[in-house]
Amino acid sequence: MSAASNESMSHGIVVGYDGSPGARLALEWAAETARRDDRQLTLLHCVGLTMTPTFRAYDPGVQANAYDQMSRGVLAEAVEIAGKWLDRKDIHPLSVIGSAAAELVGESDQADLVVTGSRGHGSISSGLLGSTSYAVTAHAHCPAVVVRGDSVVHAGPSHPVVVAFDDSKHAQTALDIAIPVAAAAEATLRIVAVDNVGGLEVWPETDSVLGREEMIDSMHRHVGDALREVADATMAAHPGLDVRTDVLNGASGQTIAAYADDVRAGLVVMGSRGHGGFTGMLLGSVSHRVIHDACCPVMVVH
Repeated sequence: MSAASNESMSHGIVVGYDGSPGARLALEWAAETARRDDRQLTLLHCVGLTMTPTFRAYDPGVQANAYDQMSRGVLAEAVEIAGKWLDRKDIHPLSVIGSAAAELVGESDQADLVVTGSRGHGSISSGLLGSTSYAVTAHAHCPAVVVRGDSVVHAGPSHPVVVAFDDSKHAQTALDIAIPVAAAAEATLRIVAVDNVGGLEVWPETDSVLGREEMIDSMHRHVGDALREVADATMAAHPGLDVRTDVLNGASGQTIAAYADDVRAGLVVMGSRGHGGFTGMLLGSVSHRVIHDACCPVMVVH
């Protein structure tokens, strides 16, 4: 198949929409991003199978018209919202019946980006991350963004792009994606690493406090030197990009999220797993924690 054919099959940016406040923020973020990046926008509304009665001899086709009308109404609302930023020809509404998470993951196979809100219908109201967002972020075939916060924020001159780096393969992929995002948005790129070796309880009691402190200082310097090497290489390849580094201390997920809040980040980009993640997990504990705690959109890349 030719490159042109592959490009024509792309769904661009895919966003899940169910009419909830969280989904509306995700839609607005996705529409603005699609306009900025000159991409198509696919609006996906899913009628969950749990809405269909399953008692014996029930014909779900009886409700097909009602489901269709409901979906048309939700998607019409989504198209109207997206139309504030995009031409109608660049907006593609899509209605499906099934699991929202599964359908979004399926669409992500031909998408540049998949976007969800932090909560939607069917998730526990006190939970910061709905089950759909978690599943999509963990299993998407393309970068996945969870839109966090009470209002839409984008990377820009006053909202840096924060990328978490620990020299793992996933972190390197995150950096490769974060660089053009920051450049296009004219945003500062802040490369951060968490040095969490300071827990003295892991050191043998026979070691002196001075020896522990020297070892911690040495490891802290090593992390800082590694970040500066990465920053120097990035600036050499992208001379116009403002790149800064910071070594953070504390629990990785909470610390990265708090840092993003402190610098008023427009986007956090991170790998799905780092050195601290379990190999068999599709979404590591650190990336999961950042999505829960961050006050801005978080992009997870696999």
